[in-house]
Amino acid sequence: MQSVARFCKKASDILERLCLIGAGALLVVNLLDVMLGVFGRFYRPPMWTTDLARITLVWMVMLAAAPALKQGEHMAIRIIVDRLPKTPRLAVAVLRRLVFAGILVFMVVYGYNYAYKLRLFTIMTLGIKKNIPLMSIPVGMGLMLVQYALQQFIPVSGADDSAKEEAS
Repeated sequence: MQSVARFCKKASDILERLCLIGAGALLVVNLLDVMLGVFGRFYRPPMWTTDLARITLVWMVMLAAAPALKQGEHMAIRIIVDRLPKTPRLAVAVLRRLVFAGILVFMVVYGYNYAYKLRLFTIMTLGIKKNIPLMSIPVGMGLMLVQYALQQFIPVSGADDSAKEEAS
């Protein structure tokens, strides 16, 4: 079991790093694009800057969601759960994990189906298919699902990690 935990920890760290590199690169593209759009208003602004900014922003957020999940940055309200006796608290924790994983699976499946339905439409200003920005939802949610699954096999160590684990 220790080797599985080590493998999951390493895979989780690699996934986090790749997602953050991708989100960081998109942040740079987004900033440059917005600056081009702002300064271009004094001359002849390119029409495509708004669409590119919107697409890079959505992809950036969806790529950064998995690392945020790993770091425990997503919100959790536990005031009532913390006051429950041990057995109901564990039942709520299991139910919360199942519901969260179910929502992620739902978002991957329906996000993909929606993007697939719009694959024939084009964003005219950029000349790209409309499913490229829409694929950010199933990709981002899929990465969160993988990260969440990996976190379930990594043992919690220390008081700080227990708070992060409870948040997930």
